Amino acid sequence: MTQMPLPAVAGTRPRTARGRAWLAAALCGLWVCEGRLLGRTHAYASYSAAAHHAHLLVWIAGLLVALCVLPWAPLTARATAAVGVSWSVTGRLLADGQPVPAWGLTESAALLVLLCLVAWRTPVRPAVPLGIALAGGVLAAPVRDADASGTTVVASALVVAGVAALGLCLRYRDAERAQAVAAAREAERRELAGELHDYVAHHVQAMTLLAKATGSLAQDERVAASLRDIQEAGDVAMTTAQRLLRVLQQDRPRREPLPGPDRIAEPVEAFRRAHPDARVTFDVDPCFDAGLAPELAASVRRIMDEALANVAKHSPGASAVDVTLQRSGERLFVSVRDDGGRGAPLRPPEESGGLGLVGLAERADAIGGSLTAGPVAGGGWEVLAVLPVQA
Repeated sequence: MTQMPLPAVAGTRPRTARGRAWLAAALCGLWVCEGRLLGRTHAYASYSAAAHHAHLLVWIAGLLVALCVLPWAPLTARATAAVGVSWSVTGRLLADGQPVPAWGLTESAALLVLLCLVAWRTPVRPAVPLGIALAGGVLAAPVRDADASGTTVVASALVVAGVAALGLCLRYRDAERAQAVAAAREAERRELAGELHDYVAHHVQAMTLLAKATGSLAQDERVAASLRDIQEAGDVAMTTAQRLLRVLQQDRPRREPLPGPDRIAEPVEAFRRAHPDARVTFDVDPCFDAGLAPELAASVRRIMDEALANVAKHSPGASAVDVTLQRSGERLFVSVRDDGGRGAPLRPPEESGGLGLVGLAERADAIGGSLTAGPVAGGGWEVLAVLPVQA
């Protein structure tokens, strides 16, 4: 049998890269428009050559600060460079005593973007001075404008406060998300520990019973003593495992008995009953469960459960769902794929803050496998787990 291919991800770029491209395009367009506006002022004779020189200085500063938004260096270095450029231009213009009949919109916009990013992603210690310097750069821009009023300065201060607040809100959201991801991983580890205990306990108990029965029949005292030692070691191992499991799950309700390999198809049947209008296919390799360990079957069942729950939650309009279980050599492939449906656009799980796939990835990694999820060619979403037959 040929190996099942990894899921194809067609034409996808990270959302941050797309957002960065749009932001760069917006700043570039603003810089070009600002240049055209500044160029038109050259036609007025009332503006001196010094004012025209100041215009050019402000326009170049806008380009340099806008370039600091692009990821050519660490954020702290780019923010520091932007602060240096902005404050140098402000100091030069104020030292010349030449008020500029232009604000520097591109420069201010780029400084606001950097302020938001610094408040969002920079560690607290460097974020405080950098944030103050960036905010000061934005607030100093109206001082250059010959026509700036007090209302303009107040409005600028409100915009700076709003942008800083936005960055702090994003920081808080990411911190909560990180805590939730850590909690989901820990919960999955505990669940996996419980499953392993259930099955390991069965094997250890069988070993101790076999050692006890064989020891009672052994005629050689040395063999009988060794078998008694094995029995005692097994009893100690069982007691220790049960004690550790109680500690791990002392705050969790009692778990239900885990299903065996003969109940792998139950999640698919439940999904069919809940979604009668969807075409659900279940393709199982004939040799998939040959010699499959019960604990591995439980992991396959858990992955199918969560992947189908994601389809119901994030692709409610899906008209076709394909569940495939294949085996290639010493690896198992569990694939759950939907077509995304028609009408409402596909909602990736990360958009709603779901943590189910985080737990599944933790489970797959814990048993020596891997899990990937993402959009596929032709539309839709696929969750693919690759698990070793022998963990």
